[in-house]
Amino acid sequence: MLMFFEIISIVLLSVLLFWSVYNGSIIYVGIRNKRKIQSTPAPSSSVQELPTFSIIVPTKNEESVIRRCLLGIMNIDYPKDKMQVIVVDGHSVDNTFNICEEVRLQYPSSIRVIREQITTGKPAALNLALTYANGDIVGVFDADSLPEINVLSKVSSYFNDKQITAIQGMTNSINERNNILTRVISTEEKAWFQMLMSGREKMHLFVPLNGSCQFIRRNVLTEMGGWDENSLTEDVELALRLVEKNHLIKYAPDVCSGQETPSALKSLVKQRVRWYRGYMETALKYGRLLNHINKRTVDAEISLAGPFMMVISLISYINWALVAIFFSQSTPVLNFTGLVIALTAVSLVSVGIGLTTSEKPIKPQNILWIPCVYVYWLVQMVIAGWAFLKLVFRSKRDWTRTTKTGVASPGNPSKRGLFS
Repeated sequence: MLMFFEIISIVLLSVLLFWSVYNGSIIYVGIRNKRKIQSTPAPSSSVQELPTFSIIVPTKNEESVIRRCLLGIMNIDYPKDKMQVIVVDGHSVDNTFNICEEVRLQYPSSIRVIREQITTGKPAALNLALTYANGDIVGVFDADSLPEINVLSKVSSYFNDKQITAIQGMTNSINERNNILTRVISTEEKAWFQMLMSGREKMHLFVPLNGSCQFIRRNVLTEMGGWDENSLTEDVELALRLVEKNHLIKYAPDVCSGQETPSALKSLVKQRVRWYRGYMETALKYGRLLNHINKRTVDAEISLAGPFMMVISLISYINWALVAIFFSQSTPVLNFTGLVIALTAVSLVSVGIGLTTSEKPIKPQNILWIPCVYVYWLVQMVIAGWAFLKLVFRSKRDWTRTTKTGVASPGNPSKRGLFS
């Protein structure tokens, strides 16, 4: 029996070590690249040369944030005759639709509000909006977004490169300091954008779309058939289709938008179960990418395996605990597993320390938040395990929205008028 657990441990640990080393190398490149990132050149001052934008904002029961979002978009420093804002209301039962109409009356030539009679999720809302879009570039912002004032000017300069099909910008938490959970999630988001996404861009690997602050050429999007309405993660599914067709997606760290981080555990669990199940389903669906092996397709499959790695990590923890409890003697595999678990903790804490110390001015009290990163990792493993079970047992698939409160942290840039 002990040999059985040892074999399981060896297999699981080998997979986890490969995963850790692979992503560790990307993170290392991302950290080194962080200080070298330069702002993109300013776009041409000639208005006639600037592309037109169709900005889509899907919303449902978002009365606490939608006004702030739409006013923030209309505050963007870009010619208004080159901006088309399409709001799709998913038959809200609160005051969302009325608020959208109020803002539309302020900007009747720029904003169009469409109300769905039957709502089946964000992808369907995006596709409905796409039928009304007439801009050269389609952008997507979630209802809680607070885009920076120069976001479209920066995007337009990127699209001067005809080889670029899509842009993924960076999102920042506007409620980072609300509680322990928002602080830890915002640390995770910073690691994702400032380390992993930056490293992937530098190494010319797969750049996934993240659902908000993303931009794509309308003609290509239309040719691709829009978004997959059967996908729980329509953003990354679209990115994989683009990669499959050899389209270039670029990560643009200077294209920024604020957004709200889940502030309650229940909201986080609902969001991540959908994300992780969607990633797993998409990874299985697009295994065919490996029929045309290059570094983008290989990295795409490895990237999508993230939730599976969390499940494997969870099983490794359980396996280690069973061996430790029921087999009193020390074994090399047991000791090695314990060492890997300890190294995982050290790695996670190191990432948190690196992000904390990279912020200026450095505040020593921020270090006290770092141990929470490891606890958060344990929670994420359990959520991924639950998402995996829902996938295996084919439970009902729902595109669930993440609850927003409309509360920003004290001193957040949005309070000072930088975003809205």
